[in-house]
Amino acid sequence: MVALKFPCWRPFFGCFFVCLFGLPLFAQSLPNGPGKETFESVCSLCHAPTAPMGKQWTQSQWETKVTEMLQEEPDVTPEERAAIVAYLSANFKPGGKIYINKARAKDLETAFEIPTADAEAIVRYRQQNGDFKTLDDLKKVTGLDISKIQVKKDLLEF
Repeated sequence: MVALKFPCWRPFFGCFFVCLFGLPLFAQSLPNGPGKETFESVCSLCHAPTAPMGKQWTQSQWETKVTEMLQEEPDVTPEERAAIVAYLSANFKPGGKIYINKARAKDLETAFEIPTADAEAIVRYRQQNGDFKTLDDLKKVTGLDISKIQVKKDLLEF
């Protein structure tokens, strides 16, 4: 089991956040796989573990982001960093699942290859009406050209 990492300037707040809101609450949405536990224990101290769910990045992009995010975290070992990058690269990659209820407009724009206005309309609709449950829910977004989304419907994760 991976021990939780508590950087010296955040031990109380990190512990408070995880204890109050509960890591399992977030973990239910993440795909299983090697490195998941390490990712959750290290990365959830600064942001919700669901943060990468809208992204479809290459391994190189994930390496850059993990290096940037953990540059001042000397307690995170090189092995843990590698496990985090491997987990993210395997589960949040180009051509991978599209987490329609978690993704930011910019990430939807890239994943579906749609105009910015369409991606923003999806996010706006989701914020006003709640999570999408089916492809039919996406068809309710005013002005959205659903054809590009239907092409990738098998990648949608609700």
